[in-house]
Amino acid sequence: MPKLKKWILKDNTEVSDDDCQKITERFGIEPVISRLLAVRGYDTEEKVRSFLNKENTYLYDPFLMKDMDRAAARIVSALDKGEKITIYGDYDVDGVTSVSVIYLYLKSRGGNVSYYIPNRASEGYGLNNGALNKLKEEGTSLVVTVDTGITAVEETEYMKSIGLDLVVTDHHGCREILPDACAVVNPKRPDDGYPFKELAGVGVVFKTITAVEFLLQERKIFGDCGNGLSYGERYTRMLESGESDFLETVCRDYIDLVAIGTVADVMTLTDENRLICSAGLSIIENSPRPGLAALMDASEGMKAKKYPKKRKLSASYIGFTVAPRINAAGRIADAELGVELFICEDRKEADRIASELCELNLQRQAEENRIALEAAEMAEKTHDFENDPVIVLASENWHHGVIGIVSSRLTEKYNMPSILISVEDGVGKGSGRSIKGLHICHALAECSDLLIRYGGHELAAGLTVSQENIDSFRKKINEYARAQLGSDAGEINLDVDLEIEEEDVSLRLCEQMSLLEPCGVGNPTPVFMMRNVTVEDVTSIGDGKHTKLTLGEKRATALVFGTTVAEADLERGDVIDVVFRLDVNEFRNVKTEQMIVVDARIPEAAEFYGAESAFLEKAEGGAGFTAADRLLPDRDDFAAVFREVRSYPAEGQTVSFCRLHGAVTETAPEMRPAKLKLALKILADVGLISFEQLPICSLSGTELYRIASVKYAGKVNLFGAPRYKNLKKQLV
Repeated sequence: MPKLKKWILKDNTEVSDDDCQKITERFGIEPVISRLLAVRGYDTEEKVRSFLNKENTYLYDPFLMKDMDRAAARIVSALDKGEKITIYGDYDVDGVTSVSVIYLYLKSRGGNVSYYIPNRASEGYGLNNGALNKLKEEGTSLVVTVDTGITAVEETEYMKSIGLDLVVTDHHGCREILPDACAVVNPKRPDDGYPFKELAGVGVVFKTITAVEFLLQERKIFGDCGNGLSYGERYTRMLESGESDFLETVCRDYIDLVAIGTVADVMTLTDENRLICSAGLSIIENSPRPGLAALMDASEGMKAKKYPKKRKLSASYIGFTVAPRINAAGRIADAELGVELFICEDRKEADRIASELCELNLQRQAEENRIALEAAEMAEKTHDFENDPVIVLASENWHHGVIGIVSSRLTEKYNMPSILISVEDGVGKGSGRSIKGLHICHALAECSDLLIRYGGHELAAGLTVSQENIDSFRKKINEYARAQLGSDAGEINLDVDLEIEEEDVSLRLCEQMSLLEPCGVGNPTPVFMMRNVTVEDVTSIGDGKHTKLTLGEKRATALVFGTTVAEADLERGDVIDVVFRLDVNEFRNVKTEQMIVVDARIPEAAEFYGAESAFLEKAEGGAGFTAADRLLPDRDDFAAVFREVRSYPAEGQTVSFCRLHGAVTETAPEMRPAKLKLALKILADVGLISFEQLPICSLSGTELYRIASVKYAGKVNLFGAPRYKNLKKQLV
């Protein structure tokens, strides 16, 4: 069962109020922003200036990457000779943007270039000999992989045998043996000296085309001879000469797509990625290419037409609006649709493709929701939450293109690594997501004897496994995970940057959140906490799927997405602690501040009722207790509880522990919560009610029950119930 989140407030005891005040005055920012930056380590004027102006990030020399010289030289040679170059990519957003960037670049330089993305359903991930034969027959002499290829050792040998050259560009984890290709460009190579290892696949492509453009421009300006200089020295010479704007040109023309792929692949938005994403978002916001403009308009639908406005883009917008629609094509249709959108120059054609992608995304969402329900039910019924830290589920009824997203949802729900496997014809194709503390690719490596293939990152990976090995794989990966995660498995920590007060929340503060963009992994969206704020109103919005809270004397708007009013379990007058992000709501061209609720709880209730449940659990586990503990219910106690719940419908009613306790104590004021819970269990044992404990409420922080009345005839002996008799024996 999901556990109550543990809020971890960052230590700001050493942050100086005077220093924050100076930062506030020097940069004209809100005091909350100054303190937030200090808590994150930007505690001097120099550090704040560097962060806000992105002066602490650079675009590094691409030739610092191992084999970049060989890769660039081979591509330039192919351009010079008019060889047919085929870009071989992957079907996710990183792969699609990678293909698009290098295809557009090589086309612009007169290249004879095509691209190939394998079909997820029929071919799976990576290079395959059937596709390579087809490319050879079509006249390809050079294959350049993007976002794939680092593990294609056998396929590379086959390519050599049929006369195909290969340049690998990738960013996934490396195995012990690398492909014997013309060049293998990957910052994660053990022998690579590139200063930043967390580029997306499209980031590696970006560095590759920068290197190619450098060679082409250097030849025009300085000739073919390097004059004995190293590549690094030649690169610096070119930049300092001022005779070529090759770097600016590559950034201007392609960094928007690089930013999309980087955000979509959930790469850390620090160092070089921070600069890439900031520059890319700026271009998309001000001058989007036709395909992107069409997709953003199609995503917003009638709302954009009725209330047109200038978009203020963020990494979140890319991650939650643009990326899912590009991903949908590769998951349930053809990833080439995404490439065609990005390389399209005709707006009408772009609109057609964008509309198709939005429709595919709706289909993907429906399939995802269906699988998510099945997977959650399967997990609750079959997974050993107490002992197995990795959820491994398999089904022949799941679309393998969607299970990765569902795995993400399960991992977020339970804070446990999860792997979902789609089985067809005796072979399972799986996708997994992990949590901090378990490198899922390393975990798969420990199980490699049971797998056909695997690959991925620290927190996301894919695998292929024979159906007959799934049970053994489930057992082995959990053995490994238990040793890695220890006793903290399933513990849900929620990092909070800063505690603020009601009066701190303003439109100006919400607008200044944009100074911290782009936010993502490594530079997360700020999370705040507010204590003891009164709920003034609770309203259902979005066809009942979401909840709006009105909080405090300022009547601040706080939105709870994906949670109904019933699920929120909050009422007018509740005093809560709330964890939230800040946002600007713009409706009909009017801007207002708003809070996006991440978590909330009635603090006294969460602590009090949690302790009561723990007390009962210990007693049922054999611990002794005394009459003073007031645990065993008498006849009047049973009557008070039964009177409250007998009106519940036969199909059941969801009610929280604290709300039920409050109702019962109106007639039985001495009823302690542990006694109430015990009485409910005993009433269920003898068949007077049905009683099911649900996961802890995500907002109020208390347990939820599903209780239904049951038709019965005759008398029952409550005090003869085994549960009651066993506990009575423990009375000391």
